[in-house]
Amino acid sequence: MARKQIGNHMPLPVRHVLKELGMLISSGRKERRFTQTELANRVGVGRMTIVRMEKGAPEVAIGNYLTTAWILGLQVLSWSDFGGLRADSSVAAYLEKIGKHLPERIRKRKDDIDNDF
Repeated sequence: MARKQIGNHMPLPVRHVLKELGMLISSGRKERRFTQTELANRVGVGRMTIVRMEKGAPEVAIGNYLTTAWILGLQVLSWSDFGGLRADSSVAAYLEKIGKHLPERIRKRKDDIDNDF
């Protein structure tokens, strides 16, 4: 059975961002003079996962992309904001701000039955 192509269902801008992230990882690895195998060992994945990330493969877990970016010191996110989600971080402030206005749970709406004959 043929393998399902994940990237075919992604919006074009998302595919472009993944390609750019892959190029950042590739250039960051080369700048630090890591082989793909060395970087894979540091990240805790196989070499082929690094190869796929450098190509911007959508099937690679986001955690692997973020761990690789963090190891390479790439500024894809503001890492200081995620250091335990400090109370003074911009992410924590945003979550606190919007959290006050969001419902606790989202439930599926029941279909109204129209018994009017």
